[in-house]
Amino acid sequence: MTSTARATAPAESRDALLLAAQLELLSGVVSGHQLGPALDALLRVVERVSTGGLLASVLLLSEDGRQLRHGAAPSLPDHYNEAIDGLRIGPSVGSCGTAAWRRRQVIVENIEADPLWADFRDLAVGAGLRACWSTPIFGGGGRLLGTFAMYYPAPSRPKAGDLALIDVLVRTVGMAIDRSRWDEERERELAEERALGTAFQRSLLPQIPNRIGAVELAARYRTGDPGVHVGGDWFDAIEVEDGLVLVVGDVQGHDIQAAAMMGQLRTVVRATASDGHPPADVLARTAHYLERLGSDLLATVLVVHLDTHARLATIACAGHLPPVVLGIEEDGTTLCPIEVEPGPPLGVGEVWEERSTHLPADAYLLLYTDGLVETRNWDIDEGIHRLETLIATVPPQAGPGRLLDQALELLPIGSRGDDVAVLAARVPPVPGGSARRVVRKLPAQPMSVPLVRSWAEGWLAAQVAVEHRDDVLLVVSELMTNAVRQADGAVRTTLQAEDRGVRVEVFDRGHRMPVLSDTDLDATGGRGLLMIEAVCAEWGVVEELEGKTVWARLAW
Repeated sequence: MTSTARATAPAESRDALLLAAQLELLSGVVSGHQLGPALDALLRVVERVSTGGLLASVLLLSEDGRQLRHGAAPSLPDHYNEAIDGLRIGPSVGSCGTAAWRRRQVIVENIEADPLWADFRDLAVGAGLRACWSTPIFGGGGRLLGTFAMYYPAPSRPKAGDLALIDVLVRTVGMAIDRSRWDEERERELAEERALGTAFQRSLLPQIPNRIGAVELAARYRTGDPGVHVGGDWFDAIEVEDGLVLVVGDVQGHDIQAAAMMGQLRTVVRATASDGHPPADVLARTAHYLERLGSDLLATVLVVHLDTHARLATIACAGHLPPVVLGIEEDGTTLCPIEVEPGPPLGVGEVWEERSTHLPADAYLLLYTDGLVETRNWDIDEGIHRLETLIATVPPQAGPGRLLDQALELLPIGSRGDDVAVLAARVPPVPGGSARRVVRKLPAQPMSVPLVRSWAEGWLAAQVAVEHRDDVLLVVSELMTNAVRQADGAVRTTLQAEDRGVRVEVFDRGHRMPVLSDTDLDATGGRGLLMIEAVCAEWGVVEELEGKTVWARLAW
């Protein structure tokens, strides 16, 4: 090679530098570094340790196999790189275009005299280039990937050592390009798979209206980080006769099977809630459906029945995280406690309990799946604390959409390992305060006794002084127990607040009249009406065509 002022490293040092640069290229590409900068770094080392004023270049074959595109050329003039970017390969297209066309090495010792450079001679000479040795780069299976070129500022002929170095560098660059192309192709496949999975999952999610009755609503779904394609998270908002039902759920797994199961369970939950079944019964019936399918998948579900007039949130939980309640005041929001009885996930349990909580006069409810609060960086308890701290700063009049956007800031892209479903509701004030008369329908089943008691307890918290609540709950429980024993179908319980007392009514479809009678002290039952007689100012029965209503009035 022609001598130059550029410093030449000793042979041992040069070989070590080239080996290190090749290893850095390959490890960088494997680690996901961009191909262009990685090739640039290698070529700079090649230029630094070589003699003769070498300028190196890599051109990449286009997808259609007809053009060469810029890959790396850290020291060639910019105008030259721009001019040859997109060069069509052919039998007489300089050194690189011809090498790609012939699929073999092309050595041009003197650009000014070689006919292969007839159309590009002025461009090359103007860039100070006088020789160009170009070698095709092949990948696995003999697939042409591009060309590796060495340019010199004076006519030059390669020596045996030059050709050996070119052979090593071309194989290294080929491996790097091959790996980068494989990564790009895999990323495209993953992106298509994610897009298909996400589209499939979103097709299973309902369109949540902005409002149901007076309640404002918003919902968001976010996929996990790349590599998490689809999942079983869902949300729903269902209008029912006495309010609305909010649901979030999460089926185990992150695949099409989990998403498909999510679609089935969501349908069962929606149908069951729409038929008027209470939250605990919704879970029991959905669990029965899952059992009949014979699936090994588990699911966590949270069902919240909102009685907006009574301002009662009645909740049944199958292994899910509890909702967050924010009381809205003029000067901000306040976290409020809410009663939830944690139950087993669907696929494990058979019976779930309900808890009813009286909501603040103006309130937000946030329901979410665990992907929002559980990450690689902190455990779920820490995540819940961070979430509560974050959303407590939401302005009072922000609305449920803003509340969800702020909640999702907890996990920016890159920190979400799981998909996330979130649902928010704003329950505005009821004119005149919470309802003084509330009604609850439940099936004539033993499980309805604790359910109606929990519901009544939530309503009483806002209507009746603490010292009188136990008596009211006793009456509700006894009347409901009698109705469940004697009737089929639905049982309707009505609570009416009076100026100095409460009226309790329980309607069932039976026609057997309750009778107050003496009961043996050793008897295990039959004392219900005696206890009602003892704590109530009066009680009675109204027989109707379709059944009867037993009523009792407590006064203080």
